[in-house]
Amino acid sequence: MRLPDSFGRMALMKEIRTANSHGRSLRRYRRRAAGDELLQVIRAVQELTLELVELRHEEHAWAELEAKELRLELLRWRLAGLARRLASDDFGAAA
Repeated sequence: MRLPDSFGRMALMKEIRTANSHGRSLRRYRRRAAGDELLQVIRAVQELTLELVELRHEEHAWAELEAKELRLELLRWRLAGLARRLASDDFGAAA
């Protein structure tokens, strides 16, 4: 087996560095996007919680109340999934 000359080795090293940096930037982008989504879900949970407090004081809002409670439960599951995703490092291990 023949080893590549110095030019070939340099090109290979550059290719590896480029692939690694693209992988890191993609992970950062995904992490930032997940962080943005996390903020949106938290805001939605907060708003929905306030709406539920108001609806519980109304006597004839049972159907709307049940629908919003279900929506809140789904948001909580989504929040838990996002939190798990953001709680891992770049290699997928728990942080």
